[in-house]
This record gives sequence, C-alpha cells and structure tokens, in this order.
Amino acid sequence: MSDVISVASDHAGYELKSEIKAYLETLDYTVIDRGCTAEQKSVDYPDYAAEVVEDITNKKANYGILICGTGLGMSTVANRFEGIYAALCNSVEIAKLAREHGNANILCLGAGFTASGLAKDIVKQFLETEFSKESRHKERLDKLSNISKKKTTKTYNEDEISKFAKIAGEWWNENGKFKPLHMMNPVRVSYIVEKIKELKKCDLKELSLLDVGCGGGILSESMARIGISVAGIDVCEENIKVAQLHAKKVGLNIEYTHTSIEELSNDKKYDVVLLMEVVEHVDNLEFFMKKAIELLKPEGLIFISTINRTIKSFCLAIVGAEYILNWLPKGTHNWNKFLKPSEIANHLRENNVTLQDMTGMEYNVIKREWNLTKGVDVNYILCGNVVI
Repeated sequence: MSDVISVASDHAGYELKSEIKAYLETLDYTVIDRGCTAEQKSVDYPDYAAEVVEDITNKKANYGILICGTGLGMSTVANRFEGIYAALCNSVEIAKLAREHGNANILCLGAGFTASGLAKDIVKQFLETEFSKESRHKERLDKLSNISKKKTTKTYNEDEISKFAKIAGEWWNENGKFKPLHMMNPVRVSYIVEKIKELKKCDLKELSLLDVGCGGGILSESMARIGISVAGIDVCEENIKVAQLHAKKVGLNIEYTHTSIEELSNDKKYDVVLLMEVVEHVDNLEFFMKKAIELLKPEGLIFISTINRTIKSFCLAIVGAEYILNWLPKGTHNWNKFLKPSEIANHLRENNVTLQDMTGMEYNVIKREWNLTKGVDVNYILCGNVVI
C-alpha cells in the first residue's frame, strides 16, 4: 500500500501545489489535498499548515508537504506542534539530509524560490529517503522531543484552578454550587461498583483506586466507604484541603495529594483510576490520558465520565444548567472542550485500553434523580481495561 501524503498551500503556493499533487499521483502516492483552492485569492497559511499537521498526528497521512511563498511561514507553524519535524528544503541534498538525519515528516517549499522541476526532484528525494536510525541522530531527536515536552506537558491551566478555588467551600453543601455532583453521585457509584465486580471478580477491599481531579472528595469518600483503598489528587490546593478536612471529620482514611497527574511523584500503580467530570477541564488531553493509563496495573480499570459535544449538550449542560437552572456557576464548562465518545475511545485504543462498556446518564426532572440510559448525547460514563 502506497504512502499517504497530505498537501496544502496558501494562495502564493497554489500553482506549485497543484503541480506537486499531480506529480505525486503519477508516482502512485495517495494524496490528501487540504487547500487552498484556485478561487481563494488570499488566505492565512497557519490554517492550512495546521490541517496537514492534524493529518499526520492522527495518522491519516505518512508525510506532509506545505507550500507558501517562501516556505518559512509554513515551516514555522508546523514546527510548533509536538511530534512534527518540518524541513524547509531548497535543494535535493538538503531534502535527503532532512529525512536521513532529521527524520523530517513534513517538507516545506517556497514557491517563489523553487522552480517546478527542482521542487519535484526535492519531493521525490524526500519521500524516497529513509531515516538512518544511527544513534547520534536518534539521540538528537530525543533531545528535541524532550524540549517540546517541557513546553507542552502541563495538563492544567490557572484559569480552571482559580475557578474552582473560589467555590471550594461549597463542596459539601448538597444544595450549593456542587449540587449536580451530589445528585449524580449515587448513579456513578452504582455503575463503578457494578463494573468493578463484573470485571475484577475480587474482594473490593483488595483494590487500590486513584481519583484524579477528586475535588472535595465526594466520589472518593463513596469509594472508601465500600472498602476500597482510595487516593485522590487535584491541582487545586483549596479542593484538597476541603477533602482532607471532611475525610478526617467523618473518619475515612483517604490519601489526598495536591498535585497534577504529570507531577505525581510516587511510582505506585492502581487497580482502578477514575477520571470523572475532569477530562473536559484539562489541557493537553492526549498526554493527560497517557499519564492516567500509565498509573494502572496490568488489567487495571479506568472509568471516565464526561459530556458529549452535541447541540443538545450545549442546550442542557451549559444554557440549562448554568444560565437557567443556576445549578453551576456560569462559565464552569466550555462546550468546545466537551468530548465525543469516539474521541475518548480513540485515546483509550492508542494506549492499549479496551473499551468494555459505555452508557448515558440522564436527569429525570419529575423524579429529580439521575438514571443510566442508552443515549450518550449529553452525559455519559464508560469503563475500559488495560490490554496485556
């Protein structure tokens, strides 16, 4: 099967892109054209560079080719993304070295400085050259990767922390700001316990559990009450203080730590990890999911509860819950950070986790209670286990 090449250009690179696209097809490559089109007289190159980068990071394409007037703009944008090595090449020799030494996955060309014939030769050389895999080149790329990770691996943002810090005192007021979580908690606990018993088939007292983004400890305490050994972490220090005080007050032994998932210093592995109503609040979700799954023991279980990104969820979870019913402070949720079940499933699959079950959660206005439902178009909960 031939490699897939994702190509894009701005208006200045359109003619050369059209020639390169046709040339690639004569070489039997599969081409994804991300624009721009002949009708677009002036466009912004960052938009098109991002499209090609997305194809590569999502494994829809093996390589990318980006073309603008100089090639500089496209290469600058592409290299801002983790895992992307974009090389601006103006000769066949540089194209060869970009692949051989730098393992470049995106070729950038300057239409104003590269003739069509030379551009085709550069493309051919780039795509036909393999990475040498010599230790010196791999070590240099590892250093580049580490630099990138230092910049992008923080999974929380200060605005979210500040938002929850202001209302931390409300965690255990069942009619306060966190009333929806108190109302939802029984159905969450019931689902989690049922699936643990079904999939682990052991005494609950033998299990260890980590509640990531534990808040004031509503769910953590429920898990501890049934005999599971529970630890909870949260990036908001005020939340942890509330959780610690309440656990002490009710006589529960729960290990609470003020930390983020990427800064968690212990090497402990857990039988169960909970990500409940948290993934829609984090940054760098891919890295967050990876770190969460790394904390699981072999055959460990992960539970995720979140909100689907649909028109219905916008109407109910934001307009309804935040602006009409005032269940939550305005601005608690950002609809753009809601996650479709397929997106969560992809993250699990990429980290060797098998999705075992998924079900919806729905609020019954008449009974004033949450129930499990087949529909996952607003709130949903799922579980998966690590594949050995």
